[in-house]
Amino acid sequence: MDSLEKARLLASYEVGWWKAHHHKDFNRAVDMMAKEYALQFGIPYEQAKKAVELRVEAAKMHDKAEEYEDKKDRANANIYWKKAEDLLRQHFELIVSDS
Repeated sequence: MDSLEKARLLASYEVGWWKAHHHKDFNRAVDMMAKEYALQFGIPYEQAKKAVELRVEAAKMHDKAEEYEDKKDRANANIYWKKAEDLLRQHFELIVSDS
């Protein structure tokens, strides 16, 4: 695949997951993101999907941390920030590891 085709597909997958997220079709959003990661990082689809799922879980922990931050409850916020960081570490390990 040439670089222009790769760029076109990556853009298509990115917009695909944005649309799916907007329509609350989270299975499709994960699928589109996994396809994008697989192509972008040259990893197998299943590995990319696991990385995306970890990122989604990290985003949920981010949201919880912000809820506690907004309540000025830094102790609980920090628990969720740590969970988010741990999930993202696993996420990036999957992306940067040799397949």
